Amino acid sequence: MTTFAQHRATVESFVDCMHGGADEDALARVLAEDVVLIGPLGDEPLRGREAVTAAIQGVSAVAEDLTYKEVLSGETHHAAFFRLQIEGTAVDGMDYILLDADGKIAEVTIFWRPLPSAVEMQGHLARTRQSDPSRTGREHIS
Repeated sequence: MTTFAQHRATVESFVDCMHGGADEDALARVLAEDVVLIGPLGDEPLRGREAVTAAIQGVSAVAEDLTYKEVLSGETHHAAFFRLQIEGTAVDGMDYILLDADGKIAEVTIFWRPLPSAVEMQGHLARTRQSDPSRTGREHIS
């Protein structure tokens, strides 16, 4: 018999939050205080709820479309598959999610494909950062 990771409802709440515009309070309910985000555009992970929330909201603010298609659950992790579109460029992606013992999101690793679209997406997000200096500079997540 297969055992699945606990707290799938947390991941489903995260997906609902992303579909709803990445509300700060909703994110605070599902992200651990010391959450780590490993994204496709930076060499260093983002650390901490405040930084990760700011990055998520930055992408949400410029996304033309962000649609999560499916949540899969394994023994220790969950994965949420999505499609993100900004400035006419679309990527398919996956959030690979690890939850802590309290059921909060402790770590998210984000993957994008295909590579040509991911490279275009990098450019779109870099221009967004340059045009709005108030952004955190790490708006590179799903």
